[in-house]
Amino acid sequence: MIWVALAMVLIAFIQVPSLFNQKMWPELAGFSVLWIAATLYALLITAGASIPNPTELLRSFYSWFYPLIGINF
Repeated sequence: MIWVALAMVLIAFIQVPSLFNQKMWPELAGFSVLWIAATLYALLITAGASIPNPTELLRSFYSWFYPLIGINF
């Protein structure tokens, strides 16, 4: 698990300074949000936590959302 954390931190240390130096603030914000989510997901997977399949989460969301906008599958 420590290797996953170190790899994620290493990649962030490579990417973040270039975004910061070029003053690409929206890209830095988007990268940070996605990178934190990816890091948490990777750490939970390596820790052996029971995580639902992301496809099933999307499927349940869309089965609720589509009828609201008038689409039935």
